[in-house]
Amino acid sequence: MCGIIGYSGSGDAVPVLVNGLKRMEYRGYDSAGIALLGKLPKSGLDFWVRRAEGRVTNLESKLKDHLLAHQGIAHTRWATHGAPTEINAHPHCAGSVSLVHNGIIENHAEIKDRLIAEGISFQSQTDTEVFAQLLNYEFSRLLKSNKGESPRQLVLKALQVSGAQALGHYSVLFMVKECPGSLFALHMGAPVVACKAEGVFVASDLQALLEYGRDLFFLKPGQILVAHPDSLEFFKASDLSLEDVSSERIEWAAEKVEKDGYEHFMLKEMFEQPLTVAETLSGRLPQDEDSPFLWDNPIAHQEIWSKSKRVTLVACGTAYHAAMIGKYYFEKMARVPVDVELASEFRYRDPVIDQGHLIGVISQSGETADTLAALRMARELGLDTFSICNVPGSTIARESQLSYPTKAGPEIGVASTKAFTNQLTILCALAADIGRLKGVDSARRKGVAQALARLPQDLERVLSFSDEFMEMGAGLSPLKTILFIGRGMMYPIALEGALKLKEITYRHAEGYAAGELKHGPIAMVDEKLAAVVFGPDDDVLAKTLSNLEEVRARNGKIIGIGSDDNSAFKKISDEYIGLKSLHWSVAPMAYVIPAQFISYGLAKHLGCDIDKPRNLAKSVTVE
Repeated sequence: MCGIIGYSGSGDAVPVLVNGLKRMEYRGYDSAGIALLGKLPKSGLDFWVRRAEGRVTNLESKLKDHLLAHQGIAHTRWATHGAPTEINAHPHCAGSVSLVHNGIIENHAEIKDRLIAEGISFQSQTDTEVFAQLLNYEFSRLLKSNKGESPRQLVLKALQVSGAQALGHYSVLFMVKECPGSLFALHMGAPVVACKAEGVFVASDLQALLEYGRDLFFLKPGQILVAHPDSLEFFKASDLSLEDVSSERIEWAAEKVEKDGYEHFMLKEMFEQPLTVAETLSGRLPQDEDSPFLWDNPIAHQEIWSKSKRVTLVACGTAYHAAMIGKYYFEKMARVPVDVELASEFRYRDPVIDQGHLIGVISQSGETADTLAALRMARELGLDTFSICNVPGSTIARESQLSYPTKAGPEIGVASTKAFTNQLTILCALAADIGRLKGVDSARRKGVAQALARLPQDLERVLSFSDEFMEMGAGLSPLKTILFIGRGMMYPIALEGALKLKEITYRHAEGYAAGELKHGPIAMVDEKLAAVVFGPDDDVLAKTLSNLEEVRARNGKIIGIGSDDNSAFKKISDEYIGLKSLHWSVAPMAYVIPAQFISYGLAKHLGCDIDKPRNLAKSVTVE
């Protein structure tokens, strides 16, 4: 959730750090801060710290006369322990240590009580300051009894002891006065990535570093990084032995994270969907329907899927809705039974899992804490695993046996759009390929490969109605409740539409299967309610229209999204936009786009902060 950036080199640290914070603003945060290590006029070598509530721009106003220093750390905070106030903002300083932190230290209260008993006082309510104080306590103790070891060796020993004591899913980045020029980081579950160019750069998010280099080093859990201006060293936290870490080449260009003239990142990313779907499919489509799709690891792909008897898809939020559609894909095209699980619930209910059970996790960021925990639980049980995520080198991608990366590029808007359509694209292609691999009747997947090949062009046609969809959204502003309704694969699209509206407009919205209206929700229907209905030409459309009569009879407004030649659907709707008839397999990718633009249109009309909705974060790295 939090954003971390550190720099050590020959240049002015402040512009580098502020730029890194801005590139991580999409993650969601409520305060920001910066610490520099340099020579102060009165105290000599010391920390220079500035923190502010709210946006990075508030912090910038405090940096106009900043200390000229060549190393520093900075942070955007999403409050967990302690209110989002300046005193709780990072960095936190304790004696020789200035530190920033991402994640949760679960036993912070116990450690804090022990340190208070040692006479240490605290300024904030955060678990972060607890780690800073613990680290400084252990370092000071070692320093007093030092027998000729260098300050850097003592820092490593203190970090080893502190990391063993502090339990949880977290990472820390810090500086020590006795080690000028060095940055230290510990990965205990939350991501840490580094690069070396003109100086060294360390961050929690690769998007903060792409401007400086594309050859990035990803720490593994239980690793320590010591970064000098001209080198990166990696140590195993358990015994402080040196480890070799190879860089990974990231092909994302830094300019991809700019708005390119769009009013919001979310708007840009919605319009990017045809291009990114084409990128995701590039080099993967088969020659014909009886040929395999081309995956990165074809031997392991065939071996693992051939023995799979059941699949469980685990995800959160928007990715969970993708998993729900994945269930339709796999059961129809591959005849593989599929369970869909919320990651936050999966590992706490003692699930019944047998050998031959394949666990698939879906995550935009590849760092989602609940989803990662489910993946690790599956691996501990000896089960085969695969992942679908959008960030190269992410923890989930590295720790799963099979990785099917989407190629959506950086997604900056907190409300996911293009990542979702690309997840659906992978799930559809994967299900079709597994159906071929398992010898399922080809009629079940007939036309799927061709439909996927045409999908980018079909999405372009849907985008041609973007203005109309946004006008529909703005017109919803007087209404108290918005229902999103669908059947079959349109039911998860309805859930996703309602989630988008809630995320960026803060208005009340619910997603329902159309057949469930009469089982409760119909009590809400009156002239102050609108139903946004997704109804492609499929075998359940007639039943969907029958359900809509119940809404119409109670004066609810009906907004229809269906095929361009469906006169019955158009007649029953107050507003209607018809899309080109599509193959059943790609309809979810096309029909979610109207939901995105309707939500965006309402949010813009209401003047909401679309790219950074309140209380939300892009990468949820805490449970």
